[in-house]
Amino acid sequence: MEKKTSLSTMILCILLIMISLSANLAAQQVSPAIDFSAYKTLKVKPSEADPSVKNWDSAHSVIYDKAIKNNKVLLWLTGTGGSTDHVPQSFFKTALDQGYRIIALSFMSMPGVSQVCKGDYLSKNVDCAAEFRRKRIYGDHTFLPIPDQYQDAIIPRLTKLLQYLSKNDKEGAWSQYLNQSTGKPIWSKIAIVGQSQGGGMAEFIAQHESVARIISFSGGWDYSDSKTKKIAGWYSQKLVTSPQNVFATYHVKEAAATELAEICKELHIPAENVFALDQPMIQRTNKRTPSNPYHVEGIKNPVYQPIWIKMLGSGL
Repeated sequence: MEKKTSLSTMILCILLIMISLSANLAAQQVSPAIDFSAYKTLKVKPSEADPSVKNWDSAHSVIYDKAIKNNKVLLWLTGTGGSTDHVPQSFFKTALDQGYRIIALSFMSMPGVSQVCKGDYLSKNVDCAAEFRRKRIYGDHTFLPIPDQYQDAIIPRLTKLLQYLSKNDKEGAWSQYLNQSTGKPIWSKIAIVGQSQGGGMAEFIAQHESVARIISFSGGWDYSDSKTKKIAGWYSQKLVTSPQNVFATYHVKEAAATELAEICKELHIPAENVFALDQPMIQRTNKRTPSNPYHVEGIKNPVYQPIWIKMLGSGL
């Protein structure tokens, strides 16, 4: 009798463990691929929009709802080593639901700031990070450590793409995002969202242009001294974009959480616009664990969708 009871108890325990494991796995499952077939999607190589482009010619990606004619553009800037072949689908779908149209811009994401502005080079040029970002965003000065040409820079590529779309995709009414006298982007109709290096680019642009909205996901940590981890001086420059329209997130367990919190304060981002994330990490689809796994949580984990919605606001 005791053996039967013991066996029954063991079976019950095993069943409870299996149920618990199944529940945990279900809770950690990565969201399935998003279906964007209801939206118009375009792929445009940078060299199609600007024949002078010779490097980093992977296609820009454009997604929008044809029924909405006068919404804001959400400009996506990837992190170091990223490309438009891999975009944050759940976040993109949320942005589309909020009324935005999306441009995932193809730009030279390698090397990153932290790969160049370090060690002896940084000690000799404490403004390295600002010069790097200025070159990669505007392309309007000489910065020899990176190979970027003017036509490779973020804003020239965006401008050429908007000009191309204005001529070749009349259905999208893209001319509304360009100043017709200067040919430059109308920033009040453009929100910029970036991850890591891209987030830092968004913050830098916010100091020079009055953008509709800025969202930085773990937006880079530039130093003026890599030994002491003193953050770069450019962060103290005043924002041209209204601080109320600048948002930032980082995960409390990522490697540079302390620096990212300090940077948000230095940029004078309102405390209510800064989100220190702390939820468990989403399950990875690959077996390799990155060295800083929490770094991409803010943009990839759908558990943060309510925060995404708050930061995005309305794209209409």
